[in-house]
Amino acid sequence: MVKFDEIIGASLEWTTAVLFRPFSPKKWLILTFIAFLAGSFSGGNSNFSSRHQDNHTKEASAAQQYEKKSFQTARIETPGKKPISKEEAKSFLKKSASAPAIFIIVLAVIAGIILLLILFWICCRFCFIFLEDVAKNDASIVAPFKNNKNIGNSYFKFSLLFMFLFICIIALFIFLGLRVISLSNIGALSNPASAGVWKIISILLPLILLFILIILIIALIAMVINDFVIIVMFKDRIKITPAIKKVVSILLLNKLDFSLYVLIKIGLAIASSIIYSITSFVAVMGLVFPAAISASIFYFIFKVMPKDIQSIFMVIMVIIAIPIILFLWYCLICMYLPFAVFFRAFSMKFFGRLDGRYNLFSERIIFTSAEGTQQK
Repeated sequence: MVKFDEIIGASLEWTTAVLFRPFSPKKWLILTFIAFLAGSFSGGNSNFSSRHQDNHTKEASAAQQYEKKSFQTARIETPGKKPISKEEAKSFLKKSASAPAIFIIVLAVIAGIILLLILFWICCRFCFIFLEDVAKNDASIVAPFKNNKNIGNSYFKFSLLFMFLFICIIALFIFLGLRVISLSNIGALSNPASAGVWKIISILLPLILLFILIILIIALIAMVINDFVIIVMFKDRIKITPAIKKVVSILLLNKLDFSLYVLIKIGLAIASSIIYSITSFVAVMGLVFPAAISASIFYFIFKVMPKDIQSIFMVIMVIIAIPIILFLWYCLICMYLPFAVFFRAFSMKFFGRLDGRYNLFSERIIFTSAEGTQQK
């Protein structure tokens, strides 16, 4: 049976060696960039996404209310002009949906999808770059990017299929939920308030529980692939399908150790999130006071200088402030790097204990080409 206290201690020791022996700010900045693209940062942009969704929801709600009010009154008032009739408004909307406008919208959507696919492809490749750099105590990008071409592309294709199936499952459950509500006698679609929230939840409870179960299974599969499958792909230089078969056979022989690994990793993830939240909050609070002093000084200078050059001064200050703010934000992200390196090392050391062939720390791997390896 695997001794997890030894694995945790070894992972902490390796994290210390990678990041602090010696301490190199350049190495931290590069590894943070690699880990961020590899998806090893659990925090990242969740707050921004939430705020963006809230703003978008508020704007959409306001737009719907305005549209509803416009059609109820059957006319739109324009300041300084004659009121526009409902027919004229419909004609304007019809012209807006002309062929050039539709073409531009479709083109923008296609361009956005292509950019997302390119970014997703890069992230899949960077998973192997981060794995290699942690194993070798390095911070390289160019060479690992070339060396992991084939396995990175294989991982990208599988991830696309996995993501597509995940979206289909969500769409299916949404459809089933709406179907169940429509077939029930509570009138939820026409008037949800009259039906009662708890009554709707009680009707959908079996479907909700099934959805949660499937999500947990999907999360477990994603964890196995990210933690173990890419290790096998990296070491054996094989594509993802044979790597999955090897990982499954190894985990089936070590069911208890794998179960304990999942529970311990969940606990460590919760603890790391709490520690990171506290440290980042302290760091932000430490920056508030100097930032307030700097802003006060700049504001005083702005007020005392001639009005003719105030606009120029404001532009210069904005140009100076933007890179400083971005750098400080990136430094806050760097604070999560020890946790990212630890969890990457933790999965590698655990899997190396299950099967000694995949102990990436026991030997040095030298790449001779993009197809194969030579070991010393």
